[in-house]
Amino acid sequence: MAETSRRPGLLIVQTGDFGAAWARMTDGAPETYRDQYASLRFVAGLARDFEVTTLAICARPHEELMAPGLRSIGVSRAKLNRPRIASLFDGLTPARLILRSPFGPFLAEARRRHIPTLPCFADIFSGDGLRGRLRAWRLARLLTGPHVAGVANHSLNASRSTVTVLGLPPDRIIPWDWSRIRPDGGIKSGMADPARPHCFYAGTLSEAKGLGDCLEALVILHGQGLRARLSVAGGGDPRPWAARAAALGLGDCVDLLGVVPNAVVRASMTACDLVIVPSRPDYPEGLPNTIYEGLASRSPLILSDHPAFRGRIRDGTGGLVFKAGDPASLAAAIRRLCRDPVLYGQLSAGAEDALEALHVGLEWPDLVRHFLDDPQDRTGWVKRNSLAGLGLA
Repeated sequence: MAETSRRPGLLIVQTGDFGAAWARMTDGAPETYRDQYASLRFVAGLARDFEVTTLAICARPHEELMAPGLRSIGVSRAKLNRPRIASLFDGLTPARLILRSPFGPFLAEARRRHIPTLPCFADIFSGDGLRGRLRAWRLARLLTGPHVAGVANHSLNASRSTVTVLGLPPDRIIPWDWSRIRPDGGIKSGMADPARPHCFYAGTLSEAKGLGDCLEALVILHGQGLRARLSVAGGGDPRPWAARAAALGLGDCVDLLGVVPNAVVRASMTACDLVIVPSRPDYPEGLPNTIYEGLASRSPLILSDHPAFRGRIRDGTGGLVFKAGDPASLAAAIRRLCRDPVLYGQLSAGAEDALEALHVGLEWPDLVRHFLDDPQDRTGWVKRNSLAGLGLA
């Protein structure tokens, strides 16, 4: 009897613990961010045609078989040196690689082995300074070659930075996005109590993400007679933030909720008066879900002028924009909405159009399918869906 041929190997490299997320999903726990379980189910579906291994760069070392043809391996970033990566490739023998973070050693190993690779990032690139330019040059070299037909990046500004900073041609850069999201409720005409605005923040508890700027802005507002409150949802050690809030006199005005289900985040955004996305420029991201979800909540959005956001939301139309890293600028934006109910209503009413305008490029599952079906781009799918092909270069 002829031996059944083994399915080709697909290696997906990502940050975050795929195995733990799979366990939560199968246990019936709610997802913690939008499209999380849809993404897991999509990857599981690929096991019909491939031996799928997700290499999770995470704190929990593990090797787990979740389903036939679907495996998760967890390795800490500190242990991913070149010999370890070469050993992983030797053992897994992938026929295709999807790399979801710009991790050079994986690109180098795939290049050495001529493995078709889909770089699929959610990072805005910066070439500031000699060191930044050198990093950009090295990464661009690793993203060039017949094994990489195209480079995907999340949303418009991050995709354009792949051209302007890395120097890659716009007909090879594919913007991608998650599934479309619709508004949750009706237009909001104003705050319940403009003297006590309730603000919402979702994201990692970190200085670079702008949480400290939110606390400092609350102090400014309190000094001006506005008793602002802040609810915070996200991962990270809450203890230093609780201590900092207490030291600033905000102990009874800051709620540290921890990691909560995505449905709770969405409901909280709708219930609060404002949604704040305060990322500083040194936080590397494409376009976070909180912007989409904030607009969908119909609670007016206040966001920083982070390079990944700049120009995507028009100040005074889709939201209010403040100077990143400047608590006084953030406080002024909050105060402006407290004092102007007409503007508040206009921003809530304009949220749906602003939300629709954010969606650019292929949705992630379609991007992956194009790559797996045609990794060498014989059909020209890369250029058709590129910045140049979409007229966005």
